[in-house]
Amino acid sequence: MTEQEYLDRFRNETPCLRAWGEYVISEINSSLIKEYGQSAFEHWIKITPAIRIKSETSLIAKAFILNRGWFADIYDDVTDKVGIRYVLGLTDQISKLANLIKKSDRWTASTSKEFDEWKRADPRIFDYQSAHFILTSVTPLTYNDVEIPVGTKCEVQIRTLLQHAYAELSHDTLYKSNITSEPEVHRLFAKSMALMETTDEMLLRAQTSSLAALANLEEIKEKLTAANRHHLPDTNFSDKSRENEYLIDQLRPLIKGDFGKNLNGFLAKFASTISDRIPTRAAAQPVFELDAITLVYYLAKRNTSSLSGRWPFERSILEGVYSDLGITPPWLKD
Repeated sequence: MTEQEYLDRFRNETPCLRAWGEYVISEINSSLIKEYGQSAFEHWIKITPAIRIKSETSLIAKAFILNRGWFADIYDDVTDKVGIRYVLGLTDQISKLANLIKKSDRWTASTSKEFDEWKRADPRIFDYQSAHFILTSVTPLTYNDVEIPVGTKCEVQIRTLLQHAYAELSHDTLYKSNITSEPEVHRLFAKSMALMETTDEMLLRAQTSSLAALANLEEIKEKLTAANRHHLPDTNFSDKSRENEYLIDQLRPLIKGDFGKNLNGFLAKFASTISDRIPTRAAAQPVFELDAITLVYYLAKRNTSSLSGRWPFERSILEGVYSDLGITPPWLKD
């Protein structure tokens, strides 16, 4: 096949390649939202996925020059004529999205042999945890008024934002320039790769810890709300969720043992004592409007000495809590 014949076929197929790429994006996005929800989709996707049609210059270079004509007679072996890149936040999201892609019945999903050979041959590649698929249509379909025949291929890359940044810079320098023999360049990229891998790992661990903390905070909120409704049904607490969560988070390290049981036990004994004091104090000090104020009373009784060390506001507010419980604040003792 001559270069012109190659280009003629490519130009004729470009509309269906574009339609197939758009269809793939639509299906992947829908699957992600269905499986993990709209909020996960908005949180995971860091760069809006869009199709990329291979340039004619790049196509000819790949088929006839860079690969010594290996693809010149096998047009279908160039599998990245249309490509899509998903850029995510963290590496654990890559495997989740990859699993959704692999189990779809809209296409056959095979790993990119070209990418597999490339990463095995070059240990500098930070893309080792990324995923590259070739998605091949299995039934004829029409999308956006364009007919897409069986066997139409699309390359899908899934990377983290860090992997994307490294890949873009390193590929431009190492693979698209004439300085690939400079050892200093390779050394610097190797150092940056190691740093990025460590950063990626630490971000993932931070995310895991953050989600665990959020789950714990939600659990405390639910127990507080339930206890307040049961023991203080006539007290109107505000819906200032952000302020409420902030106060709970500041005091969380003091919460030990069976919190739900202990809080209910406390309120069963002291609800009548504080039920009148909360609305009175709330008129002057808005913190008493929060659901979490009963947590403050609970900790003032249970952690009398250590509560002030975690208290994020003026001590005068805390003095009122201690006073309502008949306790002398530890900082006022001799």
